[in-house]
Amino acid sequence: MIHKAVLVTGAGGLIGSKVIEMLQNLDVDVVATDIKNPDLACPFLAADFMDSSSVRALFDHPIGSIIHCGAISGPMLGRDDPAGTIRINVDGTVTLLEEVRKRQLGRFIYCGSIAAYGATGDVVGADPIKTSAPLAAADIYGASKAAGDMMVRAYVHDHGVDACILRIGWVYGPKRRTRSLIYNLIRNALDGHQTIIPHDGKHAIQQVHVDDVARGLVRAWQSNDIKGRVFNLTGGVRHAIRDIAALVASIVPDTRYQFTDGVAYPDVEQSLFDISETCKALDWKPEIPLDAGIRSYADWLQNNEF
Repeated sequence: MIHKAVLVTGAGGLIGSKVIEMLQNLDVDVVATDIKNPDLACPFLAADFMDSSSVRALFDHPIGSIIHCGAISGPMLGRDDPAGTIRINVDGTVTLLEEVRKRQLGRFIYCGSIAAYGATGDVVGADPIKTSAPLAAADIYGASKAAGDMMVRAYVHDHGVDACILRIGWVYGPKRRTRSLIYNLIRNALDGHQTIIPHDGKHAIQQVHVDDVARGLVRAWQSNDIKGRVFNLTGGVRHAIRDIAALVASIVPDTRYQFTDGVAYPDVEQSLFDISETCKALDWKPEIPLDAGIRSYADWLQNNEF
């Protein structure tokens, strides 16, 4: 019998590269795919989700299961190309699901996003948001992740695909390419610059370290009896952006920042997401608190221009 590997999409990205590292530490055979070779220590196959034929060609190789991290990974990336965001995040996902269906492959793990929920109502004293909450994304990115999410569940329902979905929070940590609050604060502090934050900092977000995310995805790939299930995967805590900035300043010397008072953050408010079922079903919990994650990220950025 030919041994079949795990295909990890988005291999050059923040999450995909960490998933590959964790799978290799478990002695799992991995095949990586992305638009270009990220120079990882595993077999690599190039594919572009804008070109469905290149995605289908991946399955000329012995693939057994998929951890699908490849996507336009945030609203800041696809803002000027909404159609491209949809093609990559929705059509690309469906192309993979079709190959899983036709070839009767094993588990399909989908990297979803809490952006798919959109606004979740009153955040003061609200119960944590369960995965049964409606998807009401407010932007193209969130809508594309919601559409991919629904396609995965439809393929489970109609075709019996062994898939599950993890709706992931705001990811930070080493190798993140897109700029973020924590990155900007640390990088500017290291370079001797002040960070101008273009809003009042009152908005709260749910950060999660990339290591915790990758470990959750690997646990989902390993776990039994999760076909068709959906899990929230965040750090389990909401932090106001003002508090995050103050925490960075307490850890990283020479951090200087200034908020723009009177300007609200241009995103929806979201209540705390319920991760209790994630912890129970996947034998997982967030292990890296924000202060420890910031320290390790700052140490990494001191030695890596990224």
